[in-house]
Amino acid sequence: MCESKAIELTEAGEKLLLDDVALLENRDDAIILYNIEGKKIELPKDQYEITRIDFLKHKIYFRRCSK
Repeated sequence: MCESKAIELTEAGEKLLLDDVALLENRDDAIILYNIEGKKIELPKDQYEITRIDFLKHKIYFRRCSK
C-alpha cells in the first residue's frame, strides 16, 4: 500500500502521529489527517507546521511551531 505516516519531529527524534494516512486536508485553522481505517486527527496550525513530505518513504513530517 502507498499510505503515509504522519511524523512529529521532536528533540528526542521522530514520534508517530498517525499511521496509514490516506488523506490530508489543509484548512484555514488546521491540518486534518485521515487514515484508511477512518481515524482522524486535527493538528491546529497555530501549533503545528509541515516541514517536509518524503514521497519515496511515504512520510509527512511535522514540527511544533515556536509561536
